[in-house]
Amino acid sequence: MNEERELAPVRYRGRVYYVDAQWLARRRVMRKTITYSLLVLLAVFMVGPLVYSFFSNDPLSWPPKLASPKLWPPNWAAAWSLGVQGAGNGWTGGWAPGGKIEFGVAFRYPGGDTDPPLPRAQLLAPPYELGVPNPVPVTQAEVTPWQERPTEDGGLEVAYKVILTHQGSETYPLLPLAIIGAPGSKFITATLPPDSLSTRVSGTYVTWRNVAPGAIGYLFDHYVRAWTTFKGEGGRLLFPRWIGNSFLIAALRVVITVVFATMAGYALSRLRFPGRNFLFFFVIFTMMIPGQVTMISNYLVVRDGVFGLSKLVGLDTFLNTFWALFLPALVSSSAVFMMKQFMESIPKEIEEAARIDGANTFQIYTRIILPLSLPAIAAVSILTFQGAWNEFFWPMVVLTQPKKYTLPLGLNYLLHYYQAGATGSVWNMILAGTVISVIPVLVIYILFQRYFIEGFHLSGIKQ
Repeated sequence: MNEERELAPVRYRGRVYYVDAQWLARRRVMRKTITYSLLVLLAVFMVGPLVYSFFSNDPLSWPPKLASPKLWPPNWAAAWSLGVQGAGNGWTGGWAPGGKIEFGVAFRYPGGDTDPPLPRAQLLAPPYELGVPNPVPVTQAEVTPWQERPTEDGGLEVAYKVILTHQGSETYPLLPLAIIGAPGSKFITATLPPDSLSTRVSGTYVTWRNVAPGAIGYLFDHYVRAWTTFKGEGGRLLFPRWIGNSFLIAALRVVITVVFATMAGYALSRLRFPGRNFLFFFVIFTMMIPGQVTMISNYLVVRDGVFGLSKLVGLDTFLNTFWALFLPALVSSSAVFMMKQFMESIPKEIEEAARIDGANTFQIYTRIILPLSLPAIAAVSILTFQGAWNEFFWPMVVLTQPKKYTLPLGLNYLLHYYQAGATGSVWNMILAGTVISVIPVLVIYILFQRYFIEGFHLSGIKQ
């Protein structure tokens, strides 16, 4: 006896058909699986290069190596152990007085070479990429054979024990090291994977930027180096200063834009006065003018101190000051337009009831209109913050001192800070700085997503 199956209605081309409910449910699950799989593949395709470039020791290498040593937990344990040996700190590592590090490295020698020479251990000046004279840590390096075994091709594979002993009185955050194998040798493995490997006529060079990194120093090496490497006058760190400058400018832009946009939006949407339609038309007209058209005029106005107003704050010009970053953008026409459209959606009966109760125009604006306009204010604030945080061209025009740079301009400065700006290590730090610059905007979007979407939705509705 055939069991009766549950049927489910399906609309197709204006007609309703009845199909097996279980089949329909499996079909819907399969469609969702395919859709989300394609979205995940697209996300990996878009974000994958950034993730790979950050975790890879050499993001410019070809062909790329998908298996990054930074992602293997055994390497985290090795970095922790070396950090403890170097400075007694398994998290951040370092090279402190009394430190003694022991780690292994192995080379393979071709057939016929039964007595290969010992590899050489060479201490490097931290950070060695800068090309500036920095003191080399006072360290004794000793390399001794540990294990030997013949290979199938008649060669010899030798594992060496490298012992580093701190003989100075200073503490160093990094301990760069190079192990140079004999000519013709091939690097096999080490306790901690090296940062770079090159074969030359003089030998095989195996290099570590830091052989005592600690777990955090190893996994987040590029973040730490981007934060601490770049220094300005007096040895002050530049990267935290760039972040502070960006937060200051973005916060000022948000406050100023919200104040002017809400007042202008309220006046254009709720008040009746001569020339109101002309002013709104002028706002719409300014939205059609590209920013590049007014770039030169804005620069001349800022250079001349905004028609001499710079004298009030004791300056001859606003160039190379934070004033130049937010004065030309005191009023945003798009923000005014959004606030006007949103405030028009607020029922007029609320305002009329407030006037009957004796409220004046200012009280209606501050106690009724502004609280009801919070979704639009949130949307304007997020867009303004994002625009000010990511702005690059205008700060590059008006700022000249690195200590006054914003973060996007500072990331561009990193390439010029190094003499060899095309090295993979520099790009890793730039990508790490880019990730840091994305975090504030991402957090704001996540926290205020509901208000952001609601503000966009309601700003186009008119009741």
